Amino acid sequence: MQNIPVTSGFNQPVLFIAYDGLLDPLGGSQILPYLYSIADLPQHLHIISFEKAERFKSSSSALRDELDRKNIGWTPLTFTSRMGKLGKIWDLFRMYVTALKLQRRHRFTIVHCRSYPAMQVGCFLRRFMGVKTIFDMRGLWVDDRVEGNLWPQDRWLYRRLYHYYKRLERRLLECADAVIVLTERVVPEIRRLAPEMHAPIAVIPCCADFDHFSGISTTDKLATRTDIGIDKHALVISYLGSLGTVYLLDDMLRLFETVARQRDYAHLLLITQDWSPQHEERLGESSLADLRHRIHIRPARRDEVPNLLGASDIMLSFRRATYSQMACSPTKLAEAFALGIPAISNAGVGDIDAMTRALDAGAVVDLNNPDAFETILRDLDSILAKGGERLRECARGTLGLERAKLAYRRVYEQLEGQS
Repeated sequence: MQNIPVTSGFNQPVLFIAYDGLLDPLGGSQILPYLYSIADLPQHLHIISFEKAERFKSSSSALRDELDRKNIGWTPLTFTSRMGKLGKIWDLFRMYVTALKLQRRHRFTIVHCRSYPAMQVGCFLRRFMGVKTIFDMRGLWVDDRVEGNLWPQDRWLYRRLYHYYKRLERRLLECADAVIVLTERVVPEIRRLAPEMHAPIAVIPCCADFDHFSGISTTDKLATRTDIGIDKHALVISYLGSLGTVYLLDDMLRLFETVARQRDYAHLLLITQDWSPQHEERLGESSLADLRHRIHIRPARRDEVPNLLGASDIMLSFRRATYSQMACSPTKLAEAFALGIPAISNAGVGDIDAMTRALDAGAVVDLNNPDAFETILRDLDSILAKGGERLRECARGTLGLERAKLAYRRVYEQLEGQS
């Protein structure tokens, strides 16, 4: 990936809109680090976000103080968790009203829209207030909803929703003055989806804060293992993140079993908030039941993730390789590489195949190959040898937060040049 030059300064007020919470785990790992890294760019940066009530009650004061210190304005709205589709419509209406009020007060010149609902508001402001819009897509959201069975296509309403939002997707792309995507692989598809789009496309993968995910000492690594109940000489395979429908937990468990049957010192560490009694029941009924004592589940706050993930030797990242996943850039990979931990991923997801080869950062497995796990077992020692400080330094230029900061700077300055 080419280096992005730093150009002259940017001095325009920016409104950032997200239908996510800054206090959510995603907000802490994927939104706030980016905003902090670019807070010095605009003349004024203001954020609209949608916060969960419990998190807002317990943590908003500390975040408000932190944002004030960085001179970032914040208008938090309460995320509507009830009323189904009506709740989403109500939230979108409040997003429109709030953005319009803030626009009249602050006269933003650029609206940075994180994902589709925010971009609907951005297009409204562009049409009636003359602002420039950045469509920060984050992925092929419409198809992701279908593939995750959130919009089952055997139901009339969701079929209508799908066709409506596919048309809207094209209009949002055509409305954008700049588009940000996570992968090189999705760029031709974006051009196909909106052939009349004239906006430049910037590829900015999900990056990691290499200061937050700094290498941990051997002493700390062993202390974390002791706290978990893992021997200091164990081979620790980890997974970090959600366990939703897009993630291939069963395949990751099968790979662990393949390794664990041959290496009796192998342990699996699942760092997730999503482990449920149903997961425990399925595990107890599987062929892994006798290996349960070597499987460790730990939930973690963002500040706890580096130490927990750093206790592992290799990380797994398996997710369904569907159409929408060509636009996916897993943050967990950037975080693992920042810690010098190599990864085993499945083929066909975003730019992972090319990135793993370019960084020599682990292995990519074809889950359709019946011998794939045996091949991984045979090559495991060479995969483990890819980790360490070399991997961390190689990954920094591609997946470090500084790379994202320079890329965003370039997008903003290109828009300023169009004014």
